[in-house]
Amino acid sequence: MRGRKFMFTCSVFHFALVAGLAASGTMVFPGVDWEERTPESQGIDSDVLNQAIEYMHANSGGVGADEVVVVRNGYIIWKGSDVESYHFICSCTKTFTTTVLGLLIEDGLISSVDDKAVDYLPSLDDEYPQYADITFRHLASMTSGYSTAKRDSWSLYLQGRYDEHYQCVLTYTNPGQPLFHPGKAFRYHDPAIHMLGYILTKVSGRSLADIFRERIADPIGIKNWDWDDYGTREGLNGVVLNNPAGTPYAKTRGGISITPLQLARYGYLYLNKGNWNGQQLIDASWVDEATRNQVPVGLDADSFDRRGRFGFMWWTNGTGPDGKRPWPSAPPRSSTLHGAGRNFCYVIPEWNMIIVRMSPMDQSSMSKYDHVWNEFFKRFAPGVSQQASDAAK
Repeated sequence: MRGRKFMFTCSVFHFALVAGLAASGTMVFPGVDWEERTPESQGIDSDVLNQAIEYMHANSGGVGADEVVVVRNGYIIWKGSDVESYHFICSCTKTFTTTVLGLLIEDGLISSVDDKAVDYLPSLDDEYPQYADITFRHLASMTSGYSTAKRDSWSLYLQGRYDEHYQCVLTYTNPGQPLFHPGKAFRYHDPAIHMLGYILTKVSGRSLADIFRERIADPIGIKNWDWDDYGTREGLNGVVLNNPAGTPYAKTRGGISITPLQLARYGYLYLNKGNWNGQQLIDASWVDEATRNQVPVGLDADSFDRRGRFGFMWWTNGTGPDGKRPWPSAPPRSSTLHGAGRNFCYVIPEWNMIIVRMSPMDQSSMSKYDHVWNEFFKRFAPGVSQQASDAAK
């Protein structure tokens, strides 16, 4: 594997100082650039880490581990050779949208995550009365039952019929026949998050990207990023609707585009419960809610089953109906963004750690990635000391 980078230049004094900071739970925050340290200085066995990374590189497809970044206690302890690679991350975008939801609740523009969406978009239930029961919690956790008339647009994208697919995506904010009554089932389905993004844009009178840039990206130093949009839409008074789901509609368009180093900042904000160097940017209670399971195991689900293991668009390490976790070798509170099969940003509070892995879009099944990640964690966990764990509890 090309480009493995470490820093082994620390003095004995500096090694001891950093290890002490890790043990005390003191966190540092990146300036313009992330600081780098040796794995050992942050309580990580570099040989074990290397072996786990080698496994990921060989088994995760795409660019392997070239776009991997590992952060512990605020320091990069491992990075691949292409961590400045810039591309879209598809469904990872969904958590950016739910972050904006949390901000609007904090601002009082939406009273509660359990408010009825129809109170903010009265036309929502005009044709289908059961949509009156949809809450923001339902929309943010894929349990709303919301759908649209054109449901099979993904196959058009996979066939390279981008214009046709795009026209379908543009109808996602037009209500169609419900999939199920709100709160009765789980269905991973992009129209629901499109409707959520539309309502948030309407309520705030601002684009999702403008809110995220002002409240999150600029304060934490995310520079190299973009959030594509569908232009202006009816009912939004000239405000653009950013792609709230990361649904790809062209070879180069799929929600948020970013680099691994910049995505790590977003994950690190969540690791620190919404606090960035003393400034509370996201309410800590929202971070807790977003990254814990929101989908009861007793609901119905189709073959793409995330019951017990899905937050506000965050994939969690909760227990499913079978009593098992998706990554049993990882700490229980681990959660991740997940987009297009190959893009992840793991937040691991028990280890005070962020692991970003990005790669250009993969159209293969996503089911294998739980297995690959669990095998990675199985190899990595024995090399992680508990220096940061007590402070993270």
